[in-house]
Amino acid sequence: MNNQSAFWKYYRDFNFFNLAFSALSAVFFGISSGLLIFISFGMGVGYLGYNFFRKDEYYLYYNLGFSKSYLIKKVWILNLLFMGPVLLILFLFL
Repeated sequence: MNNQSAFWKYYRDFNFFNLAFSALSAVFFGISSGLLIFISFGMGVGYLGYNFFRKDEYYLYYNLGFSKSYLIKKVWILNLLFMGPVLLILFLFL
């Protein structure tokens, strides 16, 4: 497994918890609130979920040269890049 595919596996696994919480929030508070939660508070929920269920996998990423803080920062930046335009379109047209 190379470093890029390892990171994308982490990204998918981390955002599984984030997405589940954000989707549930979107049902109760609306789509725009769910998207805002996805790129903000959901990151904490994703971290807690990943840390609780897959904590031992951090050794794999550490051996590949990724620190925990680097992984979390990169996931947060990518979520902002992916969801930023969606939020902008949503706020401009709704």
